[in-house]
Amino acid sequence: MARSRKVEPEVAMDAAMSLFWKHGFFNLGTRQLEKETGITRFTLQTTYGGKMALFLDALDAYLNQFETSGLMSNAAKDIEGIAKFFEIRVDSTIMPEMSCYGCLVLNSAIEFGATNEAINERITRYLAILRTSLRSGLTNTLSTDNAAAMLTINEKVEILLSAALGLNALVRAASDNDAGQDMAKSLAHMVRSWA
Repeated sequence: MARSRKVEPEVAMDAAMSLFWKHGFFNLGTRQLEKETGITRFTLQTTYGGKMALFLDALDAYLNQFETSGLMSNAAKDIEGIAKFFEIRVDSTIMPEMSCYGCLVLNSAIEFGATNEAINERITRYLAILRTSLRSGLTNTLSTDNAAAMLTINEKVEILLSAALGLNALVRAASDNDAGQDMAKSLAHMVRSWA
């Protein structure tokens, strides 16, 4: 009979999130998950509801951290906050080591496509967090006196959203936070020019 291991739920969730972030869902076996998180197969089923349920919990924890991060609240303030959002994203002295694997939600969107409704809901939440913060930062800085100005802001939000996703894909492809330095500098310069 296997030995029971006790692991703090927060520690286990952080470890699971890191493993899913690095390996994805399909490339991470339950034995590796058990070994590196301390969650036994029995606990995985009885406490977390299985590997997929744990994965969804890890995505939720990631989204909660992302939504409340200083990066997003600064981006929501003004154009300078948005410019810094891009610059900080590729600064390996500031970003956590795991972020060299890109974005957990974006990685999941690529891995699953549109095949899983629960994951699609989290992707929708992620995009909404980004759009809301970017729109707020632009609206707080740019004139919104007329409908044409709002259209311009909405178009800029979509440009920045696409750029943020592309930057994460570039970082993930290189497994290096510094990989997108030139792209981030260009984006920050473009954003500042809108002020």
